[in-house]
Amino acid sequence: MVWHKSKIFRLFLLFFIAGIGIASFWQLDFFWLYGLFLGLLTLSIIFWFWPKWRWWFLAVIFLVAGMWRYQISLPVTDETKIWFYNGQRVNLQGLIAEPPDIRINQVKLTVSVQSVNDRPVTGKVLVNTGLYPQYQYGDLVAINCQLKAPEPFNDFAYDRYLAKSDIYSQCSQPRIRLIKSEQGHFWLAVIYRLKGRMQEIINTNLPEPQASLFAAINFAVRGGIPPEILEAFNRTGTSHLIAISGLNITLLVSLLSQLALWFYLPRRQTFGLITIFLLIFLILIGFPASAVRAAVMGWLFSLALVAGRVNRSVNSLIFAAALMILANPKIMRDDAGFQLSFLAVMGLIYFGPYFQKWLKKLPDILGSREALGLTLSAQLTTLPLIIYSFGRVSLIAPIVNILVVPVVLYLMIDLWLKNKISTG
Repeated sequence: MVWHKSKIFRLFLLFFIAGIGIASFWQLDFFWLYGLFLGLLTLSIIFWFWPKWRWWFLAVIFLVAGMWRYQISLPVTDETKIWFYNGQRVNLQGLIAEPPDIRINQVKLTVSVQSVNDRPVTGKVLVNTGLYPQYQYGDLVAINCQLKAPEPFNDFAYDRYLAKSDIYSQCSQPRIRLIKSEQGHFWLAVIYRLKGRMQEIINTNLPEPQASLFAAINFAVRGGIPPEILEAFNRTGTSHLIAISGLNITLLVSLLSQLALWFYLPRRQTFGLITIFLLIFLILIGFPASAVRAAVMGWLFSLALVAGRVNRSVNSLIFAAALMILANPKIMRDDAGFQLSFLAVMGLIYFGPYFQKWLKKLPDILGSREALGLTLSAQLTTLPLIIYSFGRVSLIAPIVNILVVPVVLYLMIDLWLKNKISTG
């Protein structure tokens, strides 16, 4: 067996991801993890001149590293953590750390706590409050509320869902007082104000529910979409259309590349421009898993062009997954968007060419044949997870996607142009 660098790279990443997956269901004592690491490292050195054994031992070291990374992400409970006070009514002070999540009848605030009952603490708490008065990112607030630990409901592991964002406390019956505004990071505040301004323009120029749908497709803001419309998207297997995904990232990278060509920018400067705008866009939309995956793959593709190397789709996908779970190991088990996004792309990579070959005799009207091939490829790999996680399957999804997917891009461009014209 020839050990190419790309195969070794893929092997290490897969073992690291496997380690994260194992630890998300079963943890080892840190003593045993350290013992395994040292033992495998010793064996790797002993068998250094036997590449076959050396690479396998090193791969298992990456598996142990994945287990270790997951376990150090788990919360430690002591008096300096906000969740230590769950079950008590407290007076806390903290900073609103993210843009408010505005729903139809309530607002969810993520507060980074600085003190509880005048004691310094750290951690985040989710505060459910009314639509008014309005609060913004960077507001320093004092809150009196009852703290409680998140709990599962309706077969939904809500506690694990919040845990992936490092939230282990909820604040009910809050009484909120604004202490001071504009206490957040300056550049984050600028980006979030830009997002708020864009949403104002959308709401001014589009009726509902079109405005909420447009905001969801372009800025990952889904709180304003009525529940019955969300359910309609779920039933028809088209909920991916209102999630930030590869389509949005591809549009952004294409527009930036075209802009760079107009100004005759060299490749390195174009790559720097794409990197900066991708980061700003991810901050703007709140880092949803599907968008992060697409952004990392788009960034790697741009890097490959600058370096003059071939960009391997599978390696890029695995690297994107490893990078994301390195930053946040909890998303591997508890973020359905992360799981579905990567399974869908795996389907496109491995099964897409076969479906396109089998469907080549069908007429290709407005890209319908390609849309059908892509839909079937993605659904083949995501269907088991959809059934397991949501207990449903849409039999009409292929037909609906054939009709809808080819025109989504044109609708997005048309809406952007109308907004641009109407805002002068």
